[in-house]
Parts: sequence; structure tokens; C-alpha cells
Amino acid sequence: MKKRMRKNIFMDKKADNSLMQNVVYIIVIAGFFAAMFLFIARAGSQATVVEQIYAKQIAITIDKAKPGTTIELDVSKLYEVAEKNRFTGRVVNIDNENNKIQVELVDGKGYEFNFFNNADIVWSLEDDERGFEKLIMEVKNG
Repeated sequence: MKKRMRKNIFMDKKADNSLMQNVVYIIVIAGFFAAMFLFIARAGSQATVVEQIYAKQIAITIDKAKPGTTIELDVSKLYEVAEKNRFTGRVVNIDNENNKIQVELVDGKGYEFNFFNNADIVWSLEDDERGFEKLIMEVKNG
């Protein structure tokens, strides 16, 4: 009888250890699937692709511009995607100090891209006569 009790106590400890391992395993798997869901949800909204395209397009346009040039870009697609994702923050930001373009269409960091032109960019976002959003940039000597 005594031998049987000792064996049962040992088995209970082993069962507790096994249970703890299973709980940790389930938590790790749940965390992995939550991260994958967030990634797929962001990619599925096409926000990341549109952010990259517009940030690069704006940067290339600035790099090719000569001082004194005024540039108007239709950015209404950015506002459509931002509205679809319920984002109400600043969609485009041009940082002259660090020579960066930032486009953000969902809450988070957005997408940043550097431009290499040392000119100062005076920019604004406005509605045109057709109701579309446009980005107006004036390139000044740096």
C-alpha cells in the first residue's frame, strides 16, 4: 500500500508539470495567431502598399524638381483608403529637416521614405474644384 501512495504522488507532480507545459504552449500558439491576424488585416486593407507607392512617388517627384517648381499631386486615393480604415490623422507629412516623406493610412508608424533633394518643401493639402484632395508642394532653394 505504501508503494502505491508514493507512486500516485509522483504521478500527480508529473501531471501538474505536463499541464503547465500545455498551458504555455497554448498561450504561445494563441499569441502567434493573433500576430498573424493583425499582419493579414493590415495587408488586406492595402494600406501598406498604397503608403509605399505614394511615399516613393512623392519623394521621386521632389528629387526631380528644380527650385521654384510648384507641384500638384492628386492624393484622393490616400484619403479613400484612410477613410476605409477609419484613420483620421495626418495622411501625408513632409519633414524638411530629415528629408523624409511619411504616409500613414492606419494607426501606427506608416511608411517613411527619404528624398535626396536638399531643397525646402513648402506643402499643403487642399481640396480642388472637383472635390478631390491634392498635395501642393513648392520647391525652394535649400
